[in-house]
Amino acid sequence: MKDLERRMAEEPYWADKIAEKLIGRSKPGKKIVCAAGISPSGVVHIGNFRDVLTSDLVCRSLREKGYDAELIFSWDDYDRLRKVPKGIPDSFAQHMGKPLAEIPDPDDCHDSYAKHFQVPFEQVMPELGVPIRFIHQAREYGKNRYYSGIKLALQKRKEIAEILASFMTQGMTPAEIEAYYPLQVYCGKCRRSTETEIKKYDGENGVTYKCNACNHKETVDISKRNIGKLDWKVDWPMRWAAEGVVFEPGGEDHATPGGSYDVSSVIAKRIFGIEPPIFQGYGFVGIEGASKMSSSKGSGVSPKDLLQVYEPELLRWLFTRARPDKPITLFFDTEIIRQYDEFDKAVSAYLSGKLPNPEKRALDFAKVDTRREFSTLRTPFRQVASFGQIAQGNLDELEAMYDRMNQPYNALELRQRLVKSQNWVRNFAPDMAINVLTEPNKEYWATLDKKHQTHVERLRDELDKHWGLSSLTTFAYAIPKTPGMADDAKRKAQREFFGHVYQLLIRNDTGPRLPTFLLALGKERVKSLLDFKHYN
Repeated sequence: MKDLERRMAEEPYWADKIAEKLIGRSKPGKKIVCAAGISPSGVVHIGNFRDVLTSDLVCRSLREKGYDAELIFSWDDYDRLRKVPKGIPDSFAQHMGKPLAEIPDPDDCHDSYAKHFQVPFEQVMPELGVPIRFIHQAREYGKNRYYSGIKLALQKRKEIAEILASFMTQGMTPAEIEAYYPLQVYCGKCRRSTETEIKKYDGENGVTYKCNACNHKETVDISKRNIGKLDWKVDWPMRWAAEGVVFEPGGEDHATPGGSYDVSSVIAKRIFGIEPPIFQGYGFVGIEGASKMSSSKGSGVSPKDLLQVYEPELLRWLFTRARPDKPITLFFDTEIIRQYDEFDKAVSAYLSGKLPNPEKRALDFAKVDTRREFSTLRTPFRQVASFGQIAQGNLDELEAMYDRMNQPYNALELRQRLVKSQNWVRNFAPDMAINVLTEPNKEYWATLDKKHQTHVERLRDELDKHWGLSSLTTFAYAIPKTPGMADDAKRKAQREFFGHVYQLLIRNDTGPRLPTFLLALGKERVKSLLDFKHYN
């Protein structure tokens, strides 16, 4: 058992293993290119971030080992619009079949439909610690950068068709193979590709096509002008060759046997003469508790949305601590508190040097800035969420509360956690809202019997003598106790007493841990709200 535990503690992290494989197959001095990409047909959601982060971690490992590594991200904005996603006006059906980069922005805030979804994703990558070079495929195709790859694919179209057929259950007939072209042509007149068909290819540069939607027909010299985009399973290996990609992850649909990666790998070898990149499949990213998010945003939750409530390093860690092929769930409900607590606990163990290698590396890779160490002062998210409301989101007042409690904090991280927690309570956890009363709750006071009124009066009258966390904790828990009281009865009495105090302060049966809460409110404020001498 000890040998097994030792081996597990020394087990290399998965990104380090992949980095070693890449080093073994790369030429000395040559940049190692890792890739990711997505079609910006709708909200670029957090699952797409897993694509990016998987490559980012491998690049980080390579750089740590002294190698020149770059992460590229391809925006497949030369893809056509296949359907109108949720949150986009139905009128956009008129653009079906057109390149995403040539469709107008639905909100008129960017140059194109594609940019509308690309820009928010690009903007948060620095905040998440991801150095990345974005490649816009509409621009690259438009410059005719891929002319040689397109020409080669057209010349070997029948061979490509046979490869595709070998992965199909029913295969392809000789007639289908003869008629196959791997190029989706965008009509030069209506710009749709849904009803264009290649009528003739001269084996070199001449392509004749017809658009059955608008009856436009022309012959184009593809060496001088791009007319379309290669089919996905051909386009992918063509760009591997063009960019020199040696590592790229993919979702479960690409990773399945006979899926896109397997097909594209055969095309990469037989048609483009390259070894396919090392591939890593990654699991599904689930979201829970996001029902309050505006339906106008569509069905996708983006990294920008998550950064409203998640600290960047916590968000990275939730990915880095799991193997890439394992599913991950992120939360907008109260489960987010548990994730913050788990993160704080892991950071404390990391700083004490008590973590096995895989868990340590998960936190190494969670850092946004690798030069900056984690803070040793971890202020609980739940507590900041509560006290931040009492302070009405004011950082100076929140810091004053912690000073009154004699509780140390890291100012930068407290500021960040204040913003995240208040966003969370306001938008997703209204049940966690705390509204401190501005005057005594005389209505509730009138419902209490004499015994419980006496308990509250004792708390108020002796507050000065016990103003400090340790003393106040002992004092508050002792008030409802009586000699000889059994443990169960004692706990019940304490819960009942605390519930009365919460009702008198915030009109709720529960709240933050009472002694700490009282210190946060401040002595005079507590005494004022518990002053019922004029109501007896």
